[in-house]
Amino acid sequence: GMKQIEAGLRELGLSWIPSAGNFISFAVPDRDGKPGAGAVYTRLLKSGVIIRPVAGYEMPRHLRVTIGTAEENNFFLEAMGAALKS
Repeated sequence: GMKQIEAGLRELGLSWIPSAGNFISFAVPDRDGKPGAGAVYTRLLKSGVIIRPVAGYEMPRHLRVTIGTAEENNFFLEAMGAALKS
Protein backbone atom coordinates (compact mmCIF):
# COMPACT_ATOMS: atom_id res chain seq x y z
CA GLY A 1 0.00 0.00 0.00
CA MET A 2 2.84 2.40 0.76
CA LYS A 3 4.24 2.03 -2.77
CA GLN A 4 0.78 2.64 -4.21
CA ILE A 5 0.36 5.87 -2.24
CA GLU A 6 3.90 7.04 -3.04
CA ALA A 7 3.34 6.41 -6.76
CA GLY A 8 0.04 8.27 -6.63
CA LEU A 9 1.52 11.24 -4.80
CA ARG A 10 4.36 11.32 -7.32
CA GLU A 11 1.83 11.41 -10.18
CA LEU A 12 0.07 14.31 -8.45
CA GLY A 13 3.37 16.18 -8.18
CA LEU A 14 3.43 16.06 -4.38
CA SER A 15 6.36 15.33 -2.06
CA TRP A 16 6.20 13.22 1.08
CA ILE A 17 8.21 12.27 4.12
CA PRO A 18 9.54 8.69 3.88
CA SER A 19 7.77 6.48 6.41
CA ALA A 20 8.21 3.01 7.87
CA GLY A 21 4.83 3.12 9.60
CA ASN A 22 1.28 2.65 8.39
CA PHE A 23 0.86 6.29 7.36
CA ILE A 24 2.56 8.86 5.18
CA SER A 25 2.78 12.65 5.52
CA PHE A 26 2.78 14.67 2.33
CA ALA A 27 3.13 18.34 1.45
CA VAL A 28 0.41 20.35 -0.25
CA PRO A 29 2.05 23.60 -1.29
CA ASP A 30 0.13 26.75 -2.13
CA ARG A 31 0.81 27.36 -5.81
CA ASP A 32 -0.76 29.19 -8.72
CA GLY A 33 -4.21 29.36 -7.23
CA LYS A 34 -4.27 25.70 -6.22
CA PRO A 35 -5.45 25.10 -2.68
CA GLY A 36 -3.13 24.60 0.26
CA ALA A 37 -3.32 21.89 2.90
CA GLY A 38 -6.27 23.39 4.78
CA ALA A 39 -8.46 23.69 1.69
CA VAL A 40 -7.49 20.22 0.45
CA TYR A 41 -8.24 18.76 3.89
CA THR A 42 -11.74 20.27 3.83
CA ARG A 43 -12.40 19.07 0.28
CA LEU A 44 -11.29 15.56 1.14
CA LEU A 45 -13.59 15.46 4.17
CA LYS A 46 -16.50 16.52 1.99
CA SER A 47 -15.72 13.68 -0.41
CA GLY A 48 -15.66 11.12 2.41
CA VAL A 49 -11.89 10.86 2.90
CA ILE A 50 -10.73 11.24 6.48
CA ILE A 51 -7.08 12.24 6.85
CA ARG A 52 -5.20 14.20 9.47
CA PRO A 53 -3.80 17.72 9.27
CA VAL A 54 -0.44 17.99 11.02
CA ALA A 55 -0.14 21.76 11.35
CA GLY A 56 0.02 21.25 15.13
CA TYR A 57 3.37 19.54 14.59
CA GLU A 58 4.73 22.69 12.90
CA MET A 59 4.01 21.28 9.44
CA PRO A 60 1.26 23.62 8.17
CA ARG A 61 1.59 22.47 4.56
CA HIS A 62 1.38 18.75 5.33
CA LEU A 63 -1.41 16.22 5.66
CA ARG A 64 -1.17 12.62 6.87
CA VAL A 65 -2.98 9.63 5.44
CA THR A 66 -3.12 6.09 6.77
CA ILE A 67 -2.22 3.36 4.30
CA GLY A 68 -5.31 1.29 3.56
CA THR A 69 -6.41 -1.44 1.20
CA ALA A 70 -5.76 -1.05 -2.52
CA GLU A 71 -9.36 0.11 -2.98
CA GLU A 72 -9.16 2.62 -0.12
CA ASN A 73 -5.86 3.96 -1.45
CA ASN A 74 -7.34 4.37 -4.93
CA PHE A 75 -10.34 6.22 -3.47
CA PHE A 76 -7.99 8.54 -1.58
CA LEU A 77 -5.78 9.21 -4.61
CA GLU A 78 -8.76 9.93 -6.88
CA ALA A 79 -10.26 12.27 -4.27
CA MET A 80 -6.86 13.92 -3.78
CA GLY A 81 -6.54 14.60 -7.49
CA ALA A 82 -10.00 16.15 -7.55
CA ALA A 83 -9.30 18.22 -4.41
CA LEU A 84 -6.16 19.67 -5.96
CA LYS A 85 -8.03 20.65 -9.14
CA SER A 86 -11.00 22.27 -7.37
